Amino acid sequence: MYVVVCKCAISNCETYDKCGFVVNNYFAAHFTIYPEYPLPYKRGCFMNAYCNKIPHSGMVSLVYDIVGIGNILNDHKINIYITYKNEPDKYLYSWSEVPVNGVIWKRVYLKPGSYISKINIFCDQGIITKLNQYGILIEDKNVNFVFPFIVNSGNILSWIKYKIMIIPIIAIIICIIIGIIFRVVQKNNNYVKN
Repeated sequence: MYVVVCKCAISNCETYDKCGFVVNNYFAAHFTIYPEYPLPYKRGCFMNAYCNKIPHSGMVSLVYDIVGIGNILNDHKINIYITYKNEPDKYLYSWSEVPVNGVIWKRVYLKPGSYISKINIFCDQGIITKLNQYGILIEDKNVNFVFPFIVNSGNILSWIKYKIMIIPIIAIIICIIIGIIFRVVQKNNNYVKN
């Protein structure tokens, strides 16, 4: 049995959800959602991580941090599924991937709604043998973690305001870089002439 632990933290900008690890006897998993584009927050914070509720639909990055005792999961594929909460057996997305340093990252498009992210680790004979070396006997060859989360519809006006704000900032930065390069080239030309 395992428990999802989510706690609320206060940063300099606004309150956001920060997920804790879900733990069983021999593995732990952590689930984080990052919006594809940062939202402009009232107090200047441009990027938040979410676990059980994200403020808008669209492209998101899902990050799974999966830890096994003694690097047991090295070179072992982990199965991940995304389903609607009201249709847990109908897979919206599913993939199998080997964690890189215990992390699996995936970009997906999510509409507003309630979802469940499922992680399945099938303990083949190699994993069972390694667990036995640590004195751990597993009861079930399938280890599962379940992370429920909600995607809100978000505010399209916030996204438009963000786009209107970020384009001039990028243009100004490019102009500054071009100006610096031009000034360096001009100094070098004057130095060569003298």
